[in-house]
Amino acid sequence: MIPEQIPAKGAFLSPLHTTASFEIRPDCRHFEGGMPCRYWRPCHRCPHHDPVDYRVLIVMLGLLGDMLIASPLPARIRADRPGAHITWLVDESCAPILRMNPYVDEVLIHDWEAAAQLPSRRFDAIYAFERTPSAAALVDRIPAGHKAGLAFGGPHHALYPMGEAARQFFLQNTWNDYRTLANAQTWTELYFAVAGYQYAGEPYVLNVPEAAVRRVAGLLGEHTGPRVCLNLGGSLPTKIWPERHWAELADPLIDYGAQLVILGGPSDRVACEHLVRHLRMRGADASAAVYAPLSLEEAAALPARCDVVVTGDSFGFHLALAHQRPTVLLLGPSNGAEVIPEHAEYITALRSTLPCSPCAHQVACAGVGGCMDTIDPAAVLKATLDHLNT
Repeated sequence: MIPEQIPAKGAFLSPLHTTASFEIRPDCRHFEGGMPCRYWRPCHRCPHHDPVDYRVLIVMLGLLGDMLIASPLPARIRADRPGAHITWLVDESCAPILRMNPYVDEVLIHDWEAAAQLPSRRFDAIYAFERTPSAAALVDRIPAGHKAGLAFGGPHHALYPMGEAARQFFLQNTWNDYRTLANAQTWTELYFAVAGYQYAGEPYVLNVPEAAVRRVAGLLGEHTGPRVCLNLGGSLPTKIWPERHWAELADPLIDYGAQLVILGGPSDRVACEHLVRHLRMRGADASAAVYAPLSLEEAAALPARCDVVVTGDSFGFHLALAHQRPTVLLLGPSNGAEVIPEHAEYITALRSTLPCSPCAHQVACAGVGGCMDTIDPAAVLKATLDHLNT
């Protein structure tokens, strides 16, 4: 039986409510479907009430680098529509990077429950950037006033662009000539264009948790000399610089007095350990060559504490961009026009000497690679030292 008057349990429930006066405000940004919100108080006279008048769904599941590339978009949407609520559909493994974006209100994990739930929701706009057929097909079934980006299905049972603004984005995913010859836009510009905006050079959005910052500071210790991050990771084998080249770069940097911070994802652990073993055999101790498997939050914190980042076109490169760190970027199959913002003057890009580079990953070598091998470690060392001495 519901009592006529709801008793108070401290000041946060004041004033006392009756069953008639008790309020629920499902339009609030913090409303969680009947469960107490993070402010843990009733809706009545709540000073945190933030009404939502526009709901947006962004669909991008599993590309960590692209999530940073697109990270300024939620902020632009909120600047344009302060009452917007932004949901981002994402794979669970990539969700932490979105939780570091304060403009994303809901990080929705792509699983069977989300797939069942989304067709019952209604959004004012959906911006779909996912090429995976299962997610792109789901977009077609979600009610929305406006849709732009990629969907899957139709008479040809294939990906297709929704809206004229999405056509160039769609062509980027079809054949390499559109990416290497016909495109001079960065992915950030393309994502903004799909959503109906013109990119104005806004920085990436990445609010790293303080706990991760402290853990990384403890890992690096007190080092008074220069600190260089060597990011060995790459999303594709053809993007990875050979281990022998990393060793040729690392040796003179150790002699220069730099602390080397070695970064890579779970799939790069063996390569990272090989480089550490090589440096230990040369006499570099744990304070000179630092490596430890990191959480996503800790990896996001690491480049901010480095003087230079050396990296291929990977998530690590976009972390360096997020922290605006001087960067030596190694380009093989990647088109630099896609990933280097015009305003980023602190990037030195070194490209493969093979005539087929860039190929935008639609490779004449059938995926065997080799273009990254042609980037000379001596040139990378010079570019790194140039940044350190600037």
